[in-house]
Amino acid sequence: EAWVRLRARGIAREAAPTRIRHVFSIEECCAGAVYVQESVPENLRLKQQVVAQIDAACPRGVLIGTSSSFLSASLISLSCAVDPSRVVTVHPSLPAWDNFVEVFSSEPSHVARLVDLLDCQLGMDVVPLGRESHGHVLNAMLLSLATTSALLIRSGVCSAAEADRAASHMGKLMYAGGGGSANYVGLIGGGKLDGVVAIATDGYTNVPLGMLGSAVTAVFGHGLLGRALLWLLQLLHAPLSLLEGWLHPMRAIQTYFLSPCLDEYRRLGGGDALCHRILQRVIALDSADNLPPLSD
Repeated sequence: EAWVRLRARGIAREAAPTRIRHVFSIEECCAGAVYVQESVPENLRLKQQVVAQIDAACPRGVLIGTSSSFLSASLISLSCAVDPSRVVTVHPSLPAWDNFVEVFSSEPSHVARLVDLLDCQLGMDVVPLGRESHGHVLNAMLLSLATTSALLIRSGVCSAAEADRAASHMGKLMYAGGGGSANYVGLIGGGKLDGVVAIATDGYTNVPLGMLGSAVTAVFGHGLLGRALLWLLQLLHAPLSLLEGWLHPMRAIQTYFLSPCLDEYRRLGGGDALCHRILQRVIALDSADNLPPLSD
C-alpha cells in the first residue's frame, strides 16, 4: 500500500519493486550498505538489540539512522560496541504520505551527510535538530495536540468530529502561514511582538481562572453556590489581572518565548506583503473543491 501511495504522489516514478531484495539476517542486509535505517517498533530494548547487531555488521563509517518516534539515539546506541556515535536520529513523518524528516547527531559531519542524502538526493524536507528531545519536534507537537483533543472530548467540551473540525481549520491557517511564526506575529499580533505577547499574556494569565471556573460550573452548576464560588475566584484572581505592562511577570516569559517567532516573521518579509501571500494561500485552500470527502 505504501508503494502505491508513493507512485500516486509521483515520487516513485523510476522505482521498481524488483530493486527491493528481501533478506533473512541483519548481516546479509548490511553487506555493502552505505546507509542503514532502523524502523522496528518503539521498544527501547528491541531497538537497542537490533541497532547493536547493525553496528556489529556494518563497516565503520556507515551511518545508522533510527526512526524512533520518541526515544533518543543516545539511549538506543548504548548497546553498540563498534561506533555508537554513528547512530543518528532520522525520524520521518509518514513517508508514504509526506516528505518531512527530522535528523539529529552531535557530529556536524554526520548531519551534513544526512542532509545530502535525504534532501539533495531524495528530495525530503529535512529539519536538523539543535539537540535531543523527547518526541523530537513533530511528535512532541502532535502529542500536545492529541492529548488536548482527547481531554476536550472526554470532558464533554466537544465531540471527536468537532475537535477534528477545529484542528482542520487550525491546520489550514498553519499551512497557509508556513507554520506558527507568521500566524502568531502577523495574523494575531498585527505584525508586532507586543501584540502577540499581550494576547498570550492574557491567555496564560487567565488559565487558572478559566480552568477552575469551568470545574466549579461543572460540579456546582449555575445556581447560587456556583455563582458565589465564581465571584470568589474572580476576587482572588483580581490582583494578578490588574498588573500591566512590564510589571506583569507573564509578559516577560511570553516575550522570551515568542521573540524567535518575530525573527522568523521578519525573515519571511513581514508586513502587508506577507499577509497578502498568506491570504492567497488561504483562498487556494478554500477553493479546493475537488478534494474527495472523507465520509461515504
